Amino acid sequence: MADKNNIPTTPKKIADKSMFKDSGEKYHWVYELPMMKTFLILFEAWKVLGIAAGLVVVLMAVINLASGDGLKGLAASLGIGVLVLAILMILSLPAYYLVTKANNGKYTVLFEMDKDGIDHVQIKTDKASALEALTVFIGSAAGSHAAMGSGLMSSAGGSLYTRFSNVRKIKAIQEKGLILLYGKLTKNHIYTTPADFGFVYGYIKEHCPGAKIV
Repeated sequence: MADKNNIPTTPKKIADKSMFKDSGEKYHWVYELPMMKTFLILFEAWKVLGIAAGLVVVLMAVINLASGDGLKGLAASLGIGVLVLAILMILSLPAYYLVTKANNGKYTVLFEMDKDGIDHVQIKTDKASALEALTVFIGSAAGSHAAMGSGLMSSAGGSLYTRFSNVRKIKAIQEKGLILLYGKLTKNHIYTTPADFGFVYGYIKEHCPGAKIV
């Protein structure tokens, strides 16, 4: 893991056009995550389902206690919660497969980072096409998202923006090229190539002085 005093000042991949820096001091890069080789997205979905099932158990437990069912009611609530969670997890498997096929087996993300924060934008196109559109954008004089045209931004899916001033904890997993940014109620997954990991991680740490480093 890169030490703060040895942080690269420039991303290595800018030279071969894997990462771009525009005139507004913002860094842009595209990352492809093979969805059938890593199931991180599926596990995150299961975590959300687990929280939802837990809320159902708590609600039913309160109702059972209020109705005077006691421990028997609590056991029944827990059993129903586990059953609901198991059903949802099983149903999520074919859904994940269909989503994977629809995205050609890859989760493609556009990252945009400056001193204020970082944006994680899912794009519904392949990395090569995204990089081509990004090259045109960076090379234009407009310097705004509108200049990217329909080629890239019209294919955007969901996005998650994290303001560095709101980051409370940073967790880096260098072997996976993954940096996790934790806010009050959010968690942003930042992916980067091995060559650029030290730069991105160092840049984020530098602009999140109040964050706990894990």
